[in-house]
Amino acid sequence: MSITLWIGGAFVLNLLVAATLVLGVYKLMEQRVAAGAFGGVLVGAAIIYAEATFGEEMLTVTVSEMKLLVLAAAAGSVLGVLGTLLVFEPEI
Repeated sequence: MSITLWIGGAFVLNLLVAATLVLGVYKLMEQRVAAGAFGGVLVGAAIIYAEATFGEEMLTVTVSEMKLLVLAAAAGSVLGVLGTLLVFEPEI
């Protein structure tokens, strides 16, 4: 598979994961604010670790290609979080 497909996949995957994580954190914060805050941090860290581990095992890329993958993943995450925050408001 080409690096272009991996970059697009990283963008879309992180966009969806970020949106889902924000909705999950909202749901937890409606019950307990601390649970939502700590749960979001823990799940977010686990997602970053899992993506880095799987990416290292599945891909053999150059440093410049890895930089592009990281930028695409970060941009997808940012857009996922911002889009979800603009559409949904928590009822805390």
